[in-house]
Amino acid sequence: MKTGRTIHYKVHPTPLKPGESVQTYHVRQVLKTTKHRRELAEEIARYGLVSVSVFELVIERLRREMAYQLRNGNDLHIDGIGRFSLQLGTKKVMGDDGRWHAKTYLSPEELNAREVTIEGMTFTPDKAMLSLLKDRGVHFVRQKEDYNQDIPRDQLLAVLDSYCQEHGSFTRQIFQMLFGVSRYRAQLMLDALVSEPSPLYLRQKFGPSYVYRKA
Repeated sequence: MKTGRTIHYKVHPTPLKPGESVQTYHVRQVLKTTKHRRELAEEIARYGLVSVSVFELVIERLRREMAYQLRNGNDLHIDGIGRFSLQLGTKKVMGDDGRWHAKTYLSPEELNAREVTIEGMTFTPDKAMLSLLKDRGVHFVRQKEDYNQDIPRDQLLAVLDSYCQEHGSFTRQIFQMLFGVSRYRAQLMLDALVSEPSPLYLRQKFGPSYVYRKA
């Protein structure tokens, strides 16, 4: 009898690059759901270590302290979990196409402090965290592929609305994970979504990629 946890995945065709003729494939996880802070607190509270309310207070204080330390030029290393660092970039300008674009700087002097901004943060897991992920009897289950299956519009909008309420925006990569579709199909769906006569979502250039926000 199998023990441990189960991770579902699908096999997707890798889009061919110009000049390529051999089709290859890759795997992508199919998410069950997204666990939020309250749910995580309830799971941990079952072990009797801390109450739900205490856990949420600690997480809130940790969130503020992390932001404070990062904004003061430090990175954060939580032993056994990983390292958190800021990702810097430059401010964007609105183009004639209605999208945000990175500015072009022709000399170091043009790229002064007023042009620099915080774009996000990066996370690098510790080896100890990776060991926990890999050494707990995980079983992988392949789900049936159906590259042409349509996602009902009501379902698509409900999932995106829920995600944006929590995170504010999403990327193509996030869209792929939410709906278990290939990169190619995700881009087609996103292009159609932002090209509607009265689009519910807008695409904006952010760093080297695009983000999608509610209109």
